[in-house]
Amino acid sequence: MVAVSFNAQARAEPGTLHPVDGIAMLVGLTAAGFLVARRRWPVPLTLAAAASAVVLPLDTVTALIALPWVFATAARRVAWWCTGAVAVATAIALWRDGSRDPADMVLSTRNVETGQLTSFNTVGLILVGLVCVGAAVAAGLVRSSGVLARQAVAAYEGQSAQVETLHDRMTRQEERELIAREVHDTVAHHISRISLQASALEVQNGATSDDVKAAAQQRSSAQQAIAEMRGLITTLRTGDDASMAGTTLDDLATLLDGARRQGRWVTSSVFVTDAHTAPPALTRATFRIVQEGLTNALKHAPGEPVEVTIRAGSMTGVDVRIINPMPATAPVGVVGTGSGLTGMRERAALLGGTVVTRIDGGWHVLEAHLPWVSP
Repeated sequence: MVAVSFNAQARAEPGTLHPVDGIAMLVGLTAAGFLVARRRWPVPLTLAAAASAVVLPLDTVTALIALPWVFATAARRVAWWCTGAVAVATAIALWRDGSRDPADMVLSTRNVETGQLTSFNTVGLILVGLVCVGAAVAAGLVRSSGVLARQAVAAYEGQSAQVETLHDRMTRQEERELIAREVHDTVAHHISRISLQASALEVQNGATSDDVKAAAQQRSSAQQAIAEMRGLITTLRTGDDASMAGTTLDDLATLLDGARRQGRWVTSSVFVTDAHTAPPALTRATFRIVQEGLTNALKHAPGEPVEVTIRAGSMTGVDVRIINPMPATAPVGVVGTGSGLTGMRERAALLGGTVVTRIDGGWHVLEAHLPWVSP
């Protein structure tokens, strides 16, 4: 507004507003209003303000205010091109002001006592232009360095988080390797000895058919345990559940049939739909819960019947119910630690499900519900 008013004052018709001055005032006020968006569109605003100062009697204050944000947000080459445009526009605006009569110049002063006018000469105008553009560039470089510093801190924090994550993964992998090695060297060795002893009993002279049958069941159980142990070791070393690879909920019937082939008194009802679309995590948790629940029932109530009911579907989720009568006396040599039930509850909780056990009319009841959540 100051630039337009001084330009209007220099015209031959004092007291009137030339159309060009009116347009210049509207454009200048509009550009000043757009300064609120200098963080979002610094380059268009800077170039538009510089161009308006070239074609209209305006100064480049708006362009000089927007220029530092170009350095902070745009590429350095773009920033220097914008600096050149602002410098040219500032030179033209200062030349326009310096070409007028000193009484109509913005950069002029009047002595109050003598009334004498003092204005900048060419060197002074050049210095003013250099100071204005240099101050805008310096502010831009400072703002750009601040942005780069914040980006460097954010990148350092991100890399530190990644390093911590990798360190945690390596630590966990080392722990899994140690556990896998200990399991292989101890438990797997003893199970293999059991399998060999059972094989020897099968071919022992004088063994009855019942002895042979019992030895065969022991050998089968030992071999199954070894297979599952190998899968567990692979899981510990790789993080993938190799023992469940390629299985679906349809294979639950095979799991229960295997218990019956070993002479267990197991009755079951399995109703499964959409088995092949079940998420791997759901399949894995269901297998382990059924397997552990069945093992607990056979261990704590040997010789008693076990009833297993499984219902699974994508609309209702998975419901498991395992019941067995409570024995009159606790079996000899069987001491429960509760770790199996804790493991089942943890597996269910990871999927948002539940595992509940209770005694109902002399029957031990285990009920589990797992939601069917697609990956």
